[in-house]
Amino acid sequence: MGTIRMANPHKFQAEEFFYKSLFENTLDGVAYCQMIFDARERPIDWIYVKVNKNFNTLTGLKTSVGKKVTELIPGIATSNPELFEIYGRVSLTGVSERFEVYVKPLLRWFSISVYSPKEKFFVAVFQNITKQKKIEKDLESAKIAASNVLEDLQTEKEELAKIKAKEEAMLGSIGDGIVATDKKEAIIFMNRAAETMLGWKLEEVQGKDLSNVMLVENQEGKRIAKEKRPLYSALTTTIISNRNHVYYYVKKDKTRLPTSITTAPILLGGEIIGAIEVFRDMTNEMEIEKLRTDFFSLASHQLRTPLSGAKWLIETMQRKIVGPLNQEQKEYLDRIYKSNERMIRLVSDMLNTLRFESGATLITKEIVRLDIFYKNLSVQMNDMAKSKGVTFHNAVQNRSMGMVETDSKLVLSILECFVSNAINYSVSGQEVIFDFKEERTVVFSIKDCGIGIPKNEQERIFKRFYRASNVKTFKPEGTGLGLYISSMLAEKIGGTISFEFKEGKGSTFYLRIPKKVVKQQA
Repeated sequence: MGTIRMANPHKFQAEEFFYKSLFENTLDGVAYCQMIFDARERPIDWIYVKVNKNFNTLTGLKTSVGKKVTELIPGIATSNPELFEIYGRVSLTGVSERFEVYVKPLLRWFSISVYSPKEKFFVAVFQNITKQKKIEKDLESAKIAASNVLEDLQTEKEELAKIKAKEEAMLGSIGDGIVATDKKEAIIFMNRAAETMLGWKLEEVQGKDLSNVMLVENQEGKRIAKEKRPLYSALTTTIISNRNHVYYYVKKDKTRLPTSITTAPILLGGEIIGAIEVFRDMTNEMEIEKLRTDFFSLASHQLRTPLSGAKWLIETMQRKIVGPLNQEQKEYLDRIYKSNERMIRLVSDMLNTLRFESGATLITKEIVRLDIFYKNLSVQMNDMAKSKGVTFHNAVQNRSMGMVETDSKLVLSILECFVSNAINYSVSGQEVIFDFKEERTVVFSIKDCGIGIPKNEQERIFKRFYRASNVKTFKPEGTGLGLYISSMLAEKIGGTISFEFKEGKGSTFYLRIPKKVVKQQA
């Protein structure tokens, strides 16, 4: 990476270790490059001098070392001239920069931090954020759908517009900080992002004990002991640690910064001589989650309340409290009632979808007999089956019943969705069959002899609001969210959903859950 001139040879060795560890241990992609300029000092190309093992995985490029970028990625000078400008500027000025860019020839988004170890050279540390960008796009689509539902509530629409602006502003300010220490936790390096986020300058903390200068707290504000901090495990093991939960750095001004921390040891000849701590500002994510929760509360009140009030008024009229009704009036009220019920189900499903996607659903495990699921399904689904002339049949009534430890309410919700769909898409005289078997997992199945689904549409069956093209003649009252919600619930309890279809000959849906079966009590 070039010679770094320093008066202190120990500091030189420490920083060399840091750069070496950055290439070998970081979870990001790293590229060390030489910038090429024309006679007017305009950046026109760069050569890959060294890349780490994650570079090829994140970019899809191969055998890049020693090659020019214009050779590796034809057309990049036209599609991404800003890369040449930024890398050229950093390699000349030494001022680090951070940015996001879409590289069209690679069809990928990247989040890049770039700095210069010496003139006309630069190091780019990057992440592939294509999936995150897709999530942002999906979130934007969800907000548009929510705005359509709330089109008559002007105040709520204005609030959603504010939420959108806040989210976009917050997402644009996310950055990563890097701090490196020796084996005794003395700070030897801190990048500009870390300085900006924490308020400390490297010259203020260099050589000092990290755990004494940069305090870390839990959510309740209690200081995390030195031996329980992520950095401690990096100094005592050779494992890269990626922590999913949130830690709070205490900044220089005593305020707190929520972060997600990744740590890795610095190794020399197999011996740990220090550690690197990379932390990401989680403020945006936490505020976005709060906004989602606020939206859930708002929608719950603004949509459910008037629909429930309408339902009560309709039921009052149907009971003739306001006077006798003629046949035509009864028919109109019945239609209004059914329409209101469909709207209530739609709102309920949409709010459930928001709640499940935000992770607000708590898992409550209990030990239950396997046959309890059919009994509960029979109570809730028999009236629906009878109204359609469909028989709901239990295929395991004479089989010995085991017990399982799971969230029975979530399992029942999934099975109710399967049975409801099976009944809706069956005709009078057909059967819907409940079954289960115990293999490596417990496998529930709901089989029907209904219309099935076209083969070319099966991959979309768990998408939001999706309904197959061959259901129009049945006119079911579903919302198109049932299977989407069921797939999320299955994931929460550690299960999976699968299906078998034969168009015109019925379908079978399967729910597999972990087999935590215990012995039945005598």
